Amino acid sequence: MGFLDILKKITNTALNSKPTETKTASNPQNTTKKPVPTLKTPQEIVESGNTPPKSPFLHKDEFGDKEYSFMISGDFVEFNSHCEVMPSFQYEPFNDDDYTGYNELLPIIGIGPNDDIYCAVEEYEENGTLPDENYEECDSEYFAFKCSFKAYNRKYYAYGFRSNTAREFEMLSVDYLPDIEGTPLENKLKAALDEIALSYSENTMN
Repeated sequence: MGFLDILKKITNTALNSKPTETKTASNPQNTTKKPVPTLKTPQEIVESGNTPPKSPFLHKDEFGDKEYSFMISGDFVEFNSHCEVMPSFQYEPFNDDDYTGYNELLPIIGIGPNDDIYCAVEEYEENGTLPDENYEECDSEYFAFKCSFKAYNRKYYAYGFRSNTAREFEMLSVDYLPDIEGTPLENKLKAALDEIALSYSENTMN
């Protein structure tokens, strides 16, 4: 199961389901469709893009026989995605808690599997080619490239892990609703992910 499929499971089912159809007894063909709601990022969250990020903190974790760590902005709070997307952090710049609950309106940073990223990393390492202009090579021992794309009514900015890393062929990403595209908040979120990628390191445990 890909990373996007996993995220879809924790997204509001109303967003991803077909509009409801109702039929009348007199005319089975008469249907009334309820529109799928358009989700919007809370205004105070959008405006937080103009404020400096909180000081970053160190996150450490283990996967297989390796330990990895990175610095992440204090604007993000960890939460349990209840799936393969681990670790997961939600953008809550006004929250000082150490843990939070999932909110589909807020941006998320996470690491998890993704079929397209897997194939792109494999192709890049075998032939040195990338899918399209939305992919950019990385000068990193851990990441093959970074890229941007849209899926499931959200926008993604992501890094693809190289093979032989702790999270090989998976993706590190931040995703958010498309209504903040082109805003200072989008730039702030991308900068937060870049900070993680630049500070990321790992070692093999004894």
